[in-house]
Amino acid sequence: MTFSDLEAVLALSLRVHGFVRDNILNIWTPGGGTDQKGYSRELAGAMLREADVFFDRALALYLLRSHLKSLQASTWAGVACYYSNYFSALSFIRLNLCSVTHMSGGGLFAVDYLGGGSPYFSIRSRARRLGHTDVWNQYYSTVREMAWPDSSAVTGLAPTHSTLQFREQLYRERINYRPGEGFEEIYLAPPRYRKYLKTEFQDAGLGYVGLTDAGYAETMAIERLRHVAALLRRLQTARQDKSIEQHAWENRNAIVERYSSTTADRRSAMDVLLEG
Repeated sequence: MTFSDLEAVLALSLRVHGFVRDNILNIWTPGGGTDQKGYSRELAGAMLREADVFFDRALALYLLRSHLKSLQASTWAGVACYYSNYFSALSFIRLNLCSVTHMSGGGLFAVDYLGGGSPYFSIRSRARRLGHTDVWNQYYSTVREMAWPDSSAVTGLAPTHSTLQFREQLYRERINYRPGEGFEEIYLAPPRYRKYLKTEFQDAGLGYVGLTDAGYAETMAIERLRHVAALLRRLQTARQDKSIEQHAWENRNAIVERYSSTTADRRSAMDVLLEG
């Protein structure tokens, strides 16, 4: 997917046809084989709608982290940052017109854009759901392939350094599955917690590698939000559904007002929405 391809598809697509699962049968014919191809403006519009939904989730979760910290729940703040990263990744994948979609009847399909600047797709039947590692692999690959806006951004968002790849995911998995990882804050008195919080989310000045796992997840959450927001802003002029586009940004402003618990969060989130 190139930026010009995406602009061309946007010019043909409207976000009024539901979600991807509602449009699979525009192309897919039961009994017609395990790999089918076809043209669907409706399916493209559904991809773009899902990209909006995932971006809004990522934005709300990033803002919630400060409220969780204030409740002495910094581990959950870190988990919120992980899922903010995760939903930003899904949003970017949908903007590149790719999806693995679960149908209500149990079917599972991989939907991929075939290129050429028109909404032409391949739909393949799948036997296995995507795990988080699969999603991150697809995200890294998609970021590198699109290479937008430049190589510097790609290097940060899709790292090749072994200590940074999947770091957010591994952080979340340790919290979920390993007793003794995370939740230290529930045993601390408030003064000790405030000191612990500074250590847990501090920037040691050594770049991404020098951040704690929680600090890295938080840093990358705002970077990925900024990346997707900038792409959404750049695509505004190509949109045909102008009223839907206006409403989407009004909703995002409302999310910032609703979920920001600090002035700094409100300011940084508005900067993301205004400038990308």
